[in-house]
This record gives sequence, C-alpha cells and structure tokens, in this order.
Amino acid sequence: MRGGGIGAVLAAQRAYAAASREKSKFGLMVPEAFVRGIRDLGYRSNGDAIAELIDNALQAYADRIDVSFGYDGTTSVKKPTQVAVIDNGHGMEPDMIRMAVMWGGTHRENDRGGLGRYGYGLPCASVSLGRRFTVFSATLGGAWHCVTLDLDALAEGAYTDGHGDIVVPPAKTATLPPFVAEQIAQAHPAGWRSGTVILIDKLDRLEWSTAQGLRENLCRQFGVTYHKLRREAAIFVDNDFVEPIDPLFLTPDFRLFGHDDDRAVALDPIRVEVRNPDDGTFCGAMTLRYAWLPPSFGSVDKTRDAVGLNANPRFAILKDFHGIIFSRNGRLIDVQTRTPWTSFINNDRYIKVEIEFSATLDEMFGVTTSKQQVTVSPRIWDLLQQAGLPKAIEQLRGKVKDAKLVRRLAALAPRPGEENLSERAMGRTAELAHGHQRQFDLGLRASPYRLRFENLPGQAFFRIDRASGARTLHLNTAHRFYEDIYDGPTSTQEVRTALEILLFSFGDVLFGEGERGAIQVELWSRRLEQALGMMAQHLTESDDIDVGPISWSDAV
Repeated sequence: MRGGGIGAVLAAQRAYAAASREKSKFGLMVPEAFVRGIRDLGYRSNGDAIAELIDNALQAYADRIDVSFGYDGTTSVKKPTQVAVIDNGHGMEPDMIRMAVMWGGTHRENDRGGLGRYGYGLPCASVSLGRRFTVFSATLGGAWHCVTLDLDALAEGAYTDGHGDIVVPPAKTATLPPFVAEQIAQAHPAGWRSGTVILIDKLDRLEWSTAQGLRENLCRQFGVTYHKLRREAAIFVDNDFVEPIDPLFLTPDFRLFGHDDDRAVALDPIRVEVRNPDDGTFCGAMTLRYAWLPPSFGSVDKTRDAVGLNANPRFAILKDFHGIIFSRNGRLIDVQTRTPWTSFINNDRYIKVEIEFSATLDEMFGVTTSKQQVTVSPRIWDLLQQAGLPKAIEQLRGKVKDAKLVRRLAALAPRPGEENLSERAMGRTAELAHGHQRQFDLGLRASPYRLRFENLPGQAFFRIDRASGARTLHLNTAHRFYEDIYDGPTSTQEVRTALEILLFSFGDVLFGEGERGAIQVELWSRRLEQALGMMAQHLTESDDIDVGPISWSDAV
C-alpha cells in the first residue's frame, strides 16, 4: 500500500473530514467532564494504551514504529517526562489531524479489515497516560502540522468558543520537538518521507518509575501482542528492537524459543468456521492453537520450581499470559482464565491455548472499543465445545501432570553412588537432633542411615539394626506390607520415600528399647499381615458381585 495506494487513503480521509466539518463543526460534542472522566476508564497497563497508537501506525502502513522517551530538558534520564510514538506511515492532512484528536474521529468507521474501528484509540490512549497530547503529521511532500489537546487548558475554557461549544483548534504548521527530530534522523538515515507522531507529556500515570523498567516491560508486552504481525513493521522502544515472542513458544526463530533445552509441545491446530444459523452464510473463522510446556520450562535450575530467583525470562510470559489467549486479526487483545467448563489455576501456566478470530466476529466475541477485552457469546462457546476445546484442555493438563510425575521421580531417585532421599533426610534430622547447623545439602552429606531389602517369610515386615555404625532399615519383601502397600499398584516413589522415613523414625524409637521394641514390631507385623489379607479377600469378593440398582421391593 505504500506508494501508489496511499492516494486512495488520503482521498478517503479528505472526504471524511469535509463531510464531518459541517456536521460537527469540530466540536468535542461533550463537556470537559467527559474528557476528564474518560481517563478514569483506564487501560490495564501503559502498554495497552500505547498499543492503541501502534495499531494506528500499522494501519497507516508504517514499516517502522518507534516508542521514544523524552526528558524535556531535565538532567536526569531515569524517568521520561514525554513519550512519543513515531511512525513512517502515510500521514494525515491538516483537517484530518484535527479530526483525529476527536473521540470517534476516523475515516475507518466500522472497518473490519484492520485493527481499529471506532476512532477512540488515539485520544483515549493519550489522555490515559498524560494530561496533554499533540498529534504531528505530514503527508508525502507536505509540511508538518499539529493539533494539541491540553486537559488543564480545557478545564480553564481555552477550547470554548463564543457559543459555549468546546472546539478542537485547527491544525497549524509545526516544528518537531528536538528529541523526536533526532529520533527520526537516527531511524531514517536515508530520509523520511511521511508519517505521524503522537507526543504525550504532562505524564502523570506511568506505571514504571524508571525508563529501564518501562522499556523492558513494553518490549516484552509488544513482543507478544504483535508477534503475528512481525512482518508488517519493525517496532522499537527507546531504540531497543522489539523481538517477537510467541506466547505458546512454538515459533523457532522467536525470542525465548531456544532460551534453554526445554521445548513446548504442540497439539494439532484446528480451524472452526462460523456461519449464520439462518442461511448458512460464512461469517468468519477461528483458529485454535494448543501447546503444553515441561514443568521446568520457567526454571533456571530444572530440578526446582520457578520461584524467586529460580524463575527464568520465560516465566514472566507464563505469568502474564496465563489462560486462554484471544487474538483478533493477528493482534493479541485479551487473556481469560474462565470458561463455561473450567477455570485456569496456577498449575495451568504450563498449558497454552490461543483462539485467533477475524474482526468480522467482533459482535460474537463482544470486543470492546479499546480492544482490551472479549465477552464470548454462548454461540461461540458452543462452537468451541464442538471443536473439542474442553477435551483439549484436559489432554494438555494430563500431559503436564505426567511430565511433573516424571520430574518428581527423577528428583527422588538417587544418582549413582548417592543415598536414597529417605536416607539423606534421616541423616539430616540426626544432625539437627545433635545441634549441628551446617548448610542443608541432602545431596552431598554422608548418611548413617541405610535401606536394604530381605526376603524372610513369617518375619516382621521391617527391622532396624545398627551394624557398622549405621542404622539400616530392612524391608521384608515376603510380607504383605511390601506387596500391597510399599510396592503396591497405586504406590509412587514419593509414597515409598515417605514410608521409608516413617519406618526409620519408628525404628529409631522402637528398636532403641531393645527386646521389648522388637516384640512390639513382631506383634504389629502379624496383625498387619492378617488385616491386609482380609482386605485383599474382601476386594476380591467385591469384584465378583454384580452391584446394580436395588429396587424398593428387594430392600424390604
């Protein structure tokens, strides 16, 4: 569209501005209370507000967009006093600049082919960050013009005409602020032809106290929000290139994909067509993408959870984009944790679901004017259920659960030449009991506890001896305790380790009593053998009984 096609866009802008001039007389059409109140509607974050301005730049066919920070002559560069969004799109003529400052001022009203529809994004986003914004723009071969809206001046009546109407001033020729001019010269050394600058100052709602924090968080958010539109334009924040980040971590050349050896595992994507229920005409389409991540995906040390300093850069994405991700025309707009069938909890951070839909389905998805939220209609939920979304979520959860089990087993299993976890844990408790406070390290410390197995029919299910300076737990594999509980069909490595620790602890006390303790264990073993045998018999008999509905006549 850049080049030959721009003339048609500018003609559409010109026609829209001419028609609107007579109808609205460039009035805001509402009192200044509206403008102040619109600030309090707010955006979820500074990034969501600035994204509105990036959307406009993309629709102006810019191939480079810069979010630049200005410091307005201050000596400190820790926190910006100005933010400018600079693009090299087709620009706007003076009358259109004037319209763009107004709420609803767009020639793209109800357009479904791009990112915006209502013309609210520019003014809403700008006043959500600061109390004054200026729109600078120039078309190919034209001069810079600008319009400023200052909320403080608005409250003082500076925009009120003789009839009491609030009127947007006409565009005037302008000179760019020095930091903006320097940024354009640096970003476009071969020359700059056309484009728009949104300058926001009197900043009073920045979430980040430093330029570094603002830059890093904007880069991360925009990297995810626009990852599907990476070929449309290069985005820079404070001269840092915004690398695309796939929140499902499935795109090989994107940031964080190859951060370490962990990889996301995809399920097959599904395309769902949405048709008019009355006549079957095509309304739009949805694409469902799925992935599950290893439970160590967000960790530095893969043997431990992603907590505190053990969280790697991927974890911020897992946390911020946790739930079902909704993308509209390639631009991420919302993440939700609730569905009619299930809710996402913290453990679900390692499952990823994305629903991409076309803007022709906006009404069915309840897309808000700020493009921050969807309200999914029952019809769409029904179509998603028919497409297998609930089953896919459960399948992903099962994959992560299995991977967590494998990880736990690996953590519990001793490495060659290393003691079992129960042996190491008991050794540590022995040190604590004697007042030792050495660094807690279960992996390296020699333990006075040992685990051994023996087969002694008719003998106690366990015993402890203290030969060779170590307390050794002997488990009798011939006893039902071993067959039915310790190594039973439902036992896990965690359960076995817990049982070993339990018996080590009991053994320390019981066998410390000498012969009396040994007699107690023998009595306990016989009673346990009998009880487990009766339980096994009962379960066997129950398997042979046909359990079905009992009628009232049978009961009496």
